[in-house]
Amino acid sequence: MTAGPALECGQEGGWFLAMDTSLKEGSVAVAKGIPGEKMEVLATADLGKDQEHASLLSPTISGLLSGIGIGAEDLDGIVVGSGPGSFTGVRVGAATAKGMAWALSIPLWGFSSLAGAAAAVEEEPLRPRLVLFDARGDRVYAAAYRMAHDTLEILMAPAATTLGEVLDGLIPPGALLMGDGTVRHLDILEGAGNQVMSQPAGWPSGSGLLRLLSFQPAPEPLKDLSRWEPDYLRESGAERMWKTTEGWRGR
Repeated sequence: MTAGPALECGQEGGWFLAMDTSLKEGSVAVAKGIPGEKMEVLATADLGKDQEHASLLSPTISGLLSGIGIGAEDLDGIVVGSGPGSFTGVRVGAATAKGMAWALSIPLWGFSSLAGAAAAVEEEPLRPRLVLFDARGDRVYAAAYRMAHDTLEILMAPAATTLGEVLDGLIPPGALLMGDGTVRHLDILEGAGNQVMSQPAGWPSGSGLLRLLSFQPAPEPLKDLSRWEPDYLRESGAERMWKTTEGWRGR
């Protein structure tokens, strides 16, 4: 399963679908534009809790496309949030996006869900932003970015870490903190003198993923869909349990 043919967009641009199901609240968006130049988001929809993503994602996509008068066959490309987040949610989004891109023979882009969340925030564009996704307990997924002049600067690559490590030096000076990981630890983060944006700032966003697609230089689509996997950043609970069994030790 290789990537689709090279993308060709006219002066008015093509149709692009974005989806992110990495957290409890999923997001889908449709835009018209040209990668590396512009993206005009024309329709968005939110999904319910993550356990419903598998049943809600495809009908939500169909409804969104029909609402603006196009079908899946009119799409010129797809963007998916590649995680981290809920293993089930990330897998649902990745499988749906890969299946559609393969069936329609169109390009697929995979961007970090953390980057998509950061890109969706329009306020104070020059300030660094640290995105935290809740990974339960004191664990978080974290990444830091700066958005300026339609470019993305990665200040800290996505990582699985802890709240203590975040407070111990992972927060860029003057950064805005956002994401569902700030909800659980709000008192601690604000008590340490950090500015935390209110929800839903920092949640994964189809619109944010489409904005990343418009950044310069134009991002390259995935070259081989069969080899691409989401960015889980850590093992699933089942994998960690398996490593504690006799089977993992070579029985």
